[in-house]
Amino acid sequence: MGHARAMTAAPGTDGGDTPTRPPPRTGAGASVYGMELGIPLDGCRVLIADDSAFNRRTLTRFLQWAGITQVAFAASAEEVMERLESFAPDLLLLDAAMPRMDGIGVCRSLRGDPRWRDLPILMQSALHSDQMRTVCFSAGATDLIAKPINPGECIARVRYHLERRSMVRELRAFHKRVERDLRQARAMQLALVPEEAELAALAERNGLAVDSVFRASDEIGGDFWTAFEFDGTRVGIFAADLSGHGIAAAINAFRLHTLLTRTPPEEMRDPAGLLRQLNGRLCEILPLGQFATAFYGVIDRADDTLLYAAAASPSPLLATSFGFQPLDASGPLLGAFGESAYTNRRVPLRRGDALFLYSDGLSEARDAGGAMLGEDGLLRLAERAAADAPDRPLPALMARHAAIHGERLTDDVTALWITLR
Repeated sequence: MGHARAMTAAPGTDGGDTPTRPPPRTGAGASVYGMELGIPLDGCRVLIADDSAFNRRTLTRFLQWAGITQVAFAASAEEVMERLESFAPDLLLLDAAMPRMDGIGVCRSLRGDPRWRDLPILMQSALHSDQMRTVCFSAGATDLIAKPINPGECIARVRYHLERRSMVRELRAFHKRVERDLRQARAMQLALVPEEAELAALAERNGLAVDSVFRASDEIGGDFWTAFEFDGTRVGIFAADLSGHGIAAAINAFRLHTLLTRTPPEEMRDPAGLLRQLNGRLCEILPLGQFATAFYGVIDRADDTLLYAAAASPSPLLATSFGFQPLDASGPLLGAFGESAYTNRRVPLRRGDALFLYSDGLSEARDAGGAMLGEDGLLRLAERAAADAPDRPLPALMARHAAIHGERLTDDVTALWITLR
C-alpha cells in the first residue's frame, strides 16, 4: 500500500532486502552518488510509483544518496493520481508494469492533462527492447531506465531531470518577468505619442485634420512622434526613428523625448536650431553607433507655411492641387557627429494641402517576393489612397499597404497625414 510522507529514515534501516551501500562518503559532495555538481536536490519532491515494496525501498535509498529527502509512494494508477494532487512532485519515477492500468497508460493519461504535461516522468522497465522503449516514449515518458536499476545511473538521470525542470521553471519565471516589464515599457512608449482626444483638440484649434498610425515591430521600438502648439498660430510636428529595435532603441527614444520636452518654447521656433541642439546632447549620451533620423516641422497658420529641418528622415510627401511632391529631408543623423549643421526649408502649405510623414518601416517593407516598396512605391500608394478616399487617405493607404506587404512588421511604423482645413 502506498503512502505519502517525508522520508527521514537513515540509510540501512529497511532490513535485509536493502541494496548494497555505496562507497563511504569522506565529506559532503565527495561520494560518487551524492556528487554536488549541480543544484542542491534536498528541496525536490519525487513520487515513486511501483507496486513492489522492495523496489520502492531500493529507489528511496538511491534518492537518499542523492540528497533527496522528500519522497512519496504509489502502488497503483489510482494512487499515482491521488499523490500527484496532494504531493505535487517535481519528478515521477514510474514502473511501466504496474497492475491494472500499467505505467504506459498512466503516462499517456498524465500527458493529456495540462497540469502534468511538463512533469518529468522517468519510467523504469525490465523490458529492454527497442519496441518497448518506443512505446514508453510515445506515451510521453521523459526518459527510460532499465531494470535492474543501477544506483549511479538512476541518480544521474534523476538529477539531470530535476535540474532541467528547475532551469525550465527559472526560464519561465524570467520570461514572465520580461513580458511584464515590456508591457509596462510599451505603455510608457505609447504615452509619448499624443492621446487621440488631445490630438483631435489640437487639430480643431488649428484648423487641421490629423490621422496617425504608430506601431512597433516588437513589444517596444525606437519610433516616436509628437505634436504641440506654441505662439498661438504655430504647431510643431516632431517625428524620430532611433536606430535598432527593441529595448535599446526604446530607451534612446525616451532619452530623445526627454530632451525635446525640456527645450524652452522659444527655441522650438527654429527647426534647424532645435535639431542642432538635440544632436549635441545625443552625441554625449548615445552609445557609439547609435543615432536617430528625425523630422521637425513648424506649421504656421498665420502665413500657411511649413518651416522644417530634417536629419536623414524619409522624404515627407507634400500633397497640393498640383499633385504629390517629395520634400528634401536630407541632413546629418542625430547623435552621429557633434558638429553637424542642419538647414531650414520653407514651403507653402495652403488650405486643402496635406503633409504625409512616415518612418522607413513603411517605405522599406517587402512584399512576398522580397521586393522593397521604396519611397517611389509609397508615393504611388499615397496618390491612390488620396484618390480613393480623399477625406481620410491614411486608413486607405495602410489597408493597401497591408494587402501587399502583410500585417506582420519587420520594423516600427509611424505614419501621419496632416491636412490643412
